[in-house]
Amino acid sequence: MLFLFQSIFVMTLFTSFMTPSIIFLKSRGTLFANPNIYLAILFFISGIYCLTIYSMSLGHSLLFTVLLYGNFSSLYFLIGPLIYFYLRSLRSGNTKISGGDFWHFIPFILVFLDTIPYYISPYAYKVGVVSQVFSDWTSMFSIQLGFFFQASHLYIFRPLLLTFYTVWGIRFIRNNTVYFYKVLQAGKWLFVFLLLQLVVFVGMSSVFLGVWLENTFGYSFLNHPTEIKYISLLAYMVMVCTLYLFPQVIYLNADRFKRFFNPQDEFYYKMDQAINACYIFDKPFLKSDLTLHQFGELVQIDKKVLNDFFELYLFTNFTDEMNRLRIQFAKNLIKQGCLQKSCLQSLFKDSGFECAEDLSFYFSEFEGKSVEDFILTLKK
Repeated sequence: MLFLFQSIFVMTLFTSFMTPSIIFLKSRGTLFANPNIYLAILFFISGIYCLTIYSMSLGHSLLFTVLLYGNFSSLYFLIGPLIYFYLRSLRSGNTKISGGDFWHFIPFILVFLDTIPYYISPYAYKVGVVSQVFSDWTSMFSIQLGFFFQASHLYIFRPLLLTFYTVWGIRFIRNNTVYFYKVLQAGKWLFVFLLLQLVVFVGMSSVFLGVWLENTFGYSFLNHPTEIKYISLLAYMVMVCTLYLFPQVIYLNADRFKRFFNPQDEFYYKMDQAINACYIFDKPFLKSDLTLHQFGELVQIDKKVLNDFFELYLFTNFTDEMNRLRIQFAKNLIKQGCLQKSCLQSLFKDSGFECAEDLSFYFSEFEGKSVEDFILTLKK
């Protein structure tokens, strides 16, 4: 049974390291403009992490463990930020990292700088550390990897940080349900992916917690390192395999991924019909202080769904769409004979604007000409 598990894991590990290349080759559009660049890096780091666990726990390969253990500790603190940048860029279409995103890299930088002494330590020293771990695996929790951090500190800090990003990611997906589930059609995979990667990276930390609880308080219910390591590795295997059940994630088109949604899709098509009927019969846009919430109550649609409808289907926002309709209504009034001064003075009220300045501004914005120039074209 163990041999079967090891064989499947090795194949999964090979697939995991191939996944970044597959994502790069199959993702359409400009590479660095594609959100999948974050996903590819994430899978590569996950593969290194699980290879380290496998080498220490099942493979018992001295060479691989010496190369992997401790040398990549700082990289694992990039998993949370990569999740953040991946989901954010999926939603916004912008993969750029600004100066305001620097704080996401602070944990990685701190751990990297602190563990430099271990990186540059002699090979013989690292062999001694790994040999100590092989003889007593609980000793790895007390190994000093840098100036300040012990391995135990990293096993505590890393799951806390990752849990924060995972909770944020789940909330972010729920707040953009229509986009991730209806448009990208990858919401289910993203949700499962967030939970699985949490199990993968929190696994070894829960081993440390189990040892600490038993040594401190005598509670042994969490001290099952073998079972927990198997669960972590199994979660990793499932995480890699489920990616290939959602080809729309791998074949993400960077240049069009916000616009590949079929405009005739039943979900938005029916909504569009209902909203257009409301425009025709109720003319809600003539109310100058109309809000998205009020409009949602009128058409009996949640305002979050409406917001996605305007952004993803019409490629605009609620305010601009209402102003566009008001301009169209004002044009119709002018064409129907509203050419006299008294009528023009009240045109902004009749078309739903708060003041004449708003009418003039948006008329020029949408029509490319002023109200006066538009009237002149009608008189010609």
